[in-house]
Amino acid sequence: MRGRGAGLRRGPDVLGLAWTVVAAVVVMVPVLRPGVQLGPFDLLSRVGLTRHPGTGVHSQFPADQVLYFLPLTNLAWHQVHQGHLPLWNPDNVLGVPLAFTWQSGVFSVPVLLSYLFPVHAAYTVIVLAKLVLAGTGAYVLCRVLGTGALAAAFGGTVFELSGPMLHYSGWAMTGVTCWAGWIFAAAVLVVRGGRRLRHVVLLALAVAAAVYGGHPESLVVLGVSLAVFLAVVLGVRAGRDGGALRRPVLDLVTGGACGLGLGAPLLLPGLQVVQVSGRAGAAGGAAYAPAHLSDLLTGLQGVDFRVPSPYVGVVAAVLAVTALVLRRRRVEVLGLGAVALAGILLTFRTPLTSVLADAPGLGQITWNRDVMLLALALAVLGALGLDALVRGDVGVSWRRLALWCSAGAAVVVAGVCLAVGLGAQLTSGGGERARLAWAGAEVLAVAAVALTAATGGDGPGASRRRRWSAAALAALQGAVLVVLGVSFWSISSTGFSPTPAVRALQRAVGPSLVGFDAPPQPGGGDCRPKPFTAPYSNEVGVRPNVNAVYGVHEFAVYEPALDGAYFSSWTEASGGKRVGPGLRRVGLFCPQLTSVAQARLYGVRYLLVAAGARAPAGTHRVATVGGEELVAVPGAARATLSVPPPAGATLGAGAPGTPVAATQPDPASWRVVTDAPGPRVLRLRVTAEPGWSATVDGRPLRLERWSAGAMLEATVPAGRHVVELRYSPALFGDGVVLGAVVALGLLGAGVVARRRRLTSRSAR
Repeated sequence: MRGRGAGLRRGPDVLGLAWTVVAAVVVMVPVLRPGVQLGPFDLLSRVGLTRHPGTGVHSQFPADQVLYFLPLTNLAWHQVHQGHLPLWNPDNVLGVPLAFTWQSGVFSVPVLLSYLFPVHAAYTVIVLAKLVLAGTGAYVLCRVLGTGALAAAFGGTVFELSGPMLHYSGWAMTGVTCWAGWIFAAAVLVVRGGRRLRHVVLLALAVAAAVYGGHPESLVVLGVSLAVFLAVVLGVRAGRDGGALRRPVLDLVTGGACGLGLGAPLLLPGLQVVQVSGRAGAAGGAAYAPAHLSDLLTGLQGVDFRVPSPYVGVVAAVLAVTALVLRRRRVEVLGLGAVALAGILLTFRTPLTSVLADAPGLGQITWNRDVMLLALALAVLGALGLDALVRGDVGVSWRRLALWCSAGAAVVVAGVCLAVGLGAQLTSGGGERARLAWAGAEVLAVAAVALTAATGGDGPGASRRRRWSAAALAALQGAVLVVLGVSFWSISSTGFSPTPAVRALQRAVGPSLVGFDAPPQPGGGDCRPKPFTAPYSNEVGVRPNVNAVYGVHEFAVYEPALDGAYFSSWTEASGGKRVGPGLRRVGLFCPQLTSVAQARLYGVRYLLVAAGARAPAGTHRVATVGGEELVAVPGAARATLSVPPPAGATLGAGAPGTPVAATQPDPASWRVVTDAPGPRVLRLRVTAEPGWSATVDGRPLRLERWSAGAMLEATVPAGRHVVELRYSPALFGDGVVLGAVVALGLLGAGVVARRRRLTSRSAR
């Protein structure tokens, strides 16, 4: 099985895969207890109408889980169970795409699995599925590269429980990178040849699954890492034995293109949404500080709001170096080494990241996402290094040199960790000390095993000693990663249970749109992001996106793919007030409405005002909700009829309009009945995302944009008419057709290939 790998063997691989799956389950044991839910719901107890005094906060790092992914998972789950395709979120601002903003991942494999479970367990299923897919993919890659089942289980466990995968398992980027092992394994099989169609199909399916994972940046960095790996593998092979490149390159391109074709239902409309988003013109995230390099080993630096702790463990790192020494002749080892090097250059602050940050187009990508591919490369190299120690197929001198170097590296690692830990990170107490203790245990184990194996020779029993040593290292590394990972999870026994204040707001506003007239946040501007430890005496309402869980429609949203027209529209409506580039990048939009005119412009029927603040003139008080004042805005409506301007003139954004009733038969449609003595401009407070179409009495109706392109309007004739709108992007339909054509093409190719094999056998 060395070199070119071999097929899976039932007994060892059942145990190896079971090890990998169990490791993913064990690290989530705190979440899998009855009566608890995964998610940092405790953070909501600090803010607005969800405030619950006396509740402690476990960790601020996973804030996005409760502010973005959990609410969207909840929304998509309910839409699916009501019989709707989860295409549109009608509850935030004037509606935003749900499926085609990518990060919701509503068509991804983990999310599809979550629809089969109760809603309170859906998010847990998603995270667990990602970990299992990541671990089993790395396992298969290790086996394809020829390792034994024990080493493959080591590689799968290290990748799925590494800091980048585990800490971001609740985010969209791992919906893509959990397929990295499968994609690399399929690519290696394609390059080797044999069973060409089967391996091309496997590559296509894995690429498509990654597309549906829902994170364009991660797709880009995954593609870059795969390209680096294949360039080294194909280049070195061609240089050594003059191997032909045309066939493997053609098969790789075919598999990748078919995968993108299968992913077209998300890819085509998703790219359209991204192009008009505020994120499209914003810079990407910053690279890791160089100090985080030591974090690859132990995670001593901890986590913050910008990056996860990128640890893989001391054992994995030392064994990865061992593989580069003992298996340096293998092209796949060289390729993985190149992926690891590229990961370091792209993840940490280097001259390369500075060049990319200033490059047109490339500067909009957060390149530190490549830390997950760095983790995969180190995990698989570590598995290859472990396998090299188990086998006796390398020269004794080389093996001893590698093992002595491993022992020395372990000692150096210990010194670095102590310097970093004692110098800067241990002042806050027990958490960092626990990490350092585990790192010390790993270091001692690596040094002891390496020295024992290096001096043990190749006499009787050496093979058995190597196997037991490898098993001990694998078990130690797995235990360390489990211990470090278990403490990461935030859990709750209440989930999104509404507070009395939230229930009061639900009753008072019904389906109407609610906005905010709160004092400016510290530092100026509207809705500025702050850590949850900051005082929130002036925050009102329910956090953006969380409101959708409670069925409250808020004029606020946290959506990186938010249409950039919102920011332009608000600049006009607020008299030139601009939204900062940082808020554009993260898509945080919750403006402070200070006048009735602004509220009417967007159809905001109610405003929440902080206690002690003065409500805008012209509003009237409705109720006190959780200590906040709820006021009504006269004349505000989601749909209005205005008299058309004279020929050649433009209807101003603030032109008066008569409210008309509008209903939403389902999340992605509107129905408006108009009745006027003459032609009127029907203005609809719905986000003008590409994909909306309209009819009047069943006939097509032309839609236009207004208010800097943020909303939709149409001219309707005199008399009584029924206007219906539907959100169903044409590119979504085109993508479904393209995906079906690709699927049928692959299926047809499989049928033809099978018939040829049968014909060939019968002719013998």
